[in-house]
Amino acid sequence: MWNYLALGLGMIIGSFLNVVIYRLPKEGLSVVNPPYSVCPSCGYKIRWYDNVPILSYILLTGRCRNCKTRISLRYPFVEMCCTAGFFINAVLSENFLEFTALSVILSCSLIIAFIDAKYMLIPDVTLILTAAASVTLWITRGMAVQGLVAVAIVFSLLSLVSFLFKGGMGSGDIILLTSLAPSLGILGSLYTIAGSSILALLVLIIFFRNKLKLGTKIPFGVFIAPVGYVFVLTVKYLPGV
Repeated sequence: MWNYLALGLGMIIGSFLNVVIYRLPKEGLSVVNPPYSVCPSCGYKIRWYDNVPILSYILLTGRCRNCKTRISLRYPFVEMCCTAGFFINAVLSENFLEFTALSVILSCSLIIAFIDAKYMLIPDVTLILTAAASVTLWITRGMAVQGLVAVAIVFSLLSLVSFLFKGGMGSGDIILLTSLAPSLGILGSLYTIAGSSILALLVLIIFFRNKLKLGTKIPFGVFIAPVGYVFVLTVKYLPGV
């Protein structure tokens, strides 16, 4: 029963995350005020029946009811990812605290990925929440010393990379990976760093190989966030961890 309740909760949270992704990076905009959504193009106040996660997007054929402007695919994508993620979290969690921590990390990962992709920044609040959720998992999973050692190794290693290769890695990326380290452990952290790097390399080669120049900045948080969540979710099943 709880697994299916998690599905509904995931839809609701996914809808809210879209508001956060749109408003958080914009100065002067509150995440909670106004308490209703508006069309980014015409400012039309979206009615509740046009704001049902996933379903409304399908019924409106991806367009604003008022101005008919096409709505970004990000909206249903985030809602579907959040819905599926909450369900998976519920299935794999041993208790409600673990489910909550995993869901916080998933939510922050979605926010980070989309904001970093557009604005090249990782909001502080997402790093704080990720760290808090990661520490919670560290405690509930009994990772003890391994989590602390992972934090020290990850922070030291990435700080050294940033020092040796000026601008090679942003401070937000370093803090994000360090924040995930308590719940990942040593090997889990190394898997995450390697997985994020491989994913970034593949995406850049396939989609942007003719557009990149030497020194081009890459929003690495876009790749760390989803890979980090997947490994936090599955780390206890990985061999050697």
